[in-house]
Amino acid sequence: MSSIKVTPRSRHLSRALGLLAAGLQAGALAQQGPDLNALPLEQLLNLDVVTASKIPQKISEAPSSVSVITAEDIRQRGYRTLTEVLQSVPGMTVSYDRNYNYANMRGLGNPGDLNTRLLILIDGRRLNDVVYDQGAIGTEFPVDLDLIDRVEFVPGPGSAIYGSSAFFGVVNVITKSGAAVHGTLASAGRFSGAGREARIVHGGGTPGGTELLLSASAYDSAGRDLYFPEFDDAASNHGVAVGLDYDRYHRLFAKLGAGGIVAEAYFGSRTKGIPTASYGQQFNDPRPWTLDEYAGAALSWRSKVSETLDLFAGVSVARYRYSSVNVTEPASQGPTRSIDTAASLSSGAEVRAISSALSGHKLIAGAEYTRDSKRQMANYDLDPYHLNLDVAHPKRQAAVYLQDEMRLGQSVILNTGVRRDVDSEGGATTNPRVALLYKTARQMTLKALYGTAFRSANAYERYYTFGYKTNPALRSEHIKTYELVAEYFPTDRFRATASVFQYRMRDMLALAADPADGFLFFSNIDAARATGIELEAEWLREDGSALKGSANVQSARNDANGAWLPNSPRRLFKLDYALPPFGDHLRANAAYRFTSRRRTVQGGEVGGFGVVDLNLVGTVPGTHVELSAGVLNAFAKRYADSASEEHYDNGTPPRRLDAIGQDGRSWRLMATVRF
Repeated sequence: MSSIKVTPRSRHLSRALGLLAAGLQAGALAQQGPDLNALPLEQLLNLDVVTASKIPQKISEAPSSVSVITAEDIRQRGYRTLTEVLQSVPGMTVSYDRNYNYANMRGLGNPGDLNTRLLILIDGRRLNDVVYDQGAIGTEFPVDLDLIDRVEFVPGPGSAIYGSSAFFGVVNVITKSGAAVHGTLASAGRFSGAGREARIVHGGGTPGGTELLLSASAYDSAGRDLYFPEFDDAASNHGVAVGLDYDRYHRLFAKLGAGGIVAEAYFGSRTKGIPTASYGQQFNDPRPWTLDEYAGAALSWRSKVSETLDLFAGVSVARYRYSSVNVTEPASQGPTRSIDTAASLSSGAEVRAISSALSGHKLIAGAEYTRDSKRQMANYDLDPYHLNLDVAHPKRQAAVYLQDEMRLGQSVILNTGVRRDVDSEGGATTNPRVALLYKTARQMTLKALYGTAFRSANAYERYYTFGYKTNPALRSEHIKTYELVAEYFPTDRFRATASVFQYRMRDMLALAADPADGFLFFSNIDAARATGIELEAEWLREDGSALKGSANVQSARNDANGAWLPNSPRRLFKLDYALPPFGDHLRANAAYRFTSRRRTVQGGEVGGFGVVDLNLVGTVPGTHVELSAGVLNAFAKRYADSASEEHYDNGTPPRRLDAIGQDGRSWRLMATVRF
């Protein structure tokens, strides 16, 4: 198992936290008044959500179980990445290979799969690129968390609403309006690993309803020196990768709204060092890195035409660019430096009508069209130049969908939906969903849910041929899910949820080797199923404190041989406690996260672990300054995640990583000034 070499910087953490807490405590006692971002005392747990059906619904009336993480949750817990947000979601674990983060939902999700079966949305529009279908949830995610109003997560299939990739779940990141920010904020932060961050945000609105939000940010971290026992010899610096875990990004965001029209644009670029030796490279070589760049723009219009009819129309464009440097040194020749690139450009349009003209029904009808005008992949060697791969396969997609929310009396809601997708590569597919909801007289809602979803093979799986073989006969992956949910809302301050679920998957894409020549190719060879129970409860107390917990017991296995799937924990437990020890001027948060042991991709195991994260946030008296300090993995628990297949060096035979050690204790400090 890999381990982390901890830097001496963390030794000063307890002193820094103590000084911060003392200063904030003094401010809380000396000053009474509103906080910069005070927690709403009447925050309701049965919130309105939009992701489950593309229309506002109470959580208790949504045709799914839904998790919501609000801007206040993000603030008081000190989250800095979408990964940290998702780790708080019931049933979700996230592994990290020192380059990308990989989500596992209810026991399903392999390291290295680029989250292709998790659909990521920004304000309802797809972020997953059209080359790899990558769902960005790490530092490559292009929107700062300080701009997020809330994150909604809907587990299970979403293809009846969103089409391909809404397989294991849908994450919708909903950004703030300009009026919600109301002013100019400047932030600066320091992090363990010599990390630095700076951000400026401006937002505001006019009495006429025009709102503007602008943001720019940058981050730079040198990272840690990492130790990997698999490479512990003199030729590989005794297994220590020095200065290779760096991470740098910059982001821009703009949003303008007026009279039902909203225009927004984002840009994010991240460069990440590679400390693990992957794809046959030399361990501790400083030259390899990866670049991910996301850019997008959208224009949407909403109008309430009448008391019974709402219309929506939107157009969008999205661009993705990927580049990586790989250096191999075959024994028969000198070092070979190759560049792997991908680029995509997509444009799309959607129209949607919502009608309640028919008594007892809310009908939603929509149509989408997407043109992926650029889906290009290339690989070439440098010194001397040699082109290994250059392919470009544009495609088109169209879809129509229809939903009906039918109220059968006061207590029963029947929600049905169906979507028809036509893909110029993958053909046509139809995906339905049915949800029957029964609301009892004791503030409980019972839900019986059924749905299907698909994922079309992406450009990488179909056309990447450098070291691979193509397989034109690839079919789409398919899933069927069954779930029973009980939701209990006795008051606005308490809720409890229990779910029993089963997922059945077929035609799952996986790498296989051609016995004739040994070349790898993608094939529809796997079928699997996952079954489990999920429990969750949340309590907002009158004194401003909050307690939230969840537990999962689950089993995910290969249908053919019954084998336990890699990276699939059988038990999860999460507990979060927040309190305002001195009123809203200072809030403290403690979170515990337990994950049971998991199989690795190479056939080994990584042990179970539990980590504790702590965070303080508060205002400085007499100023418009907010300070935040956090400690992640406060008790320096040693644990690891499974490595995926690409982590091997150029030795003979190659040395492969079975597991990748995760960070020990780390810290972060943030200061925000409002002007």
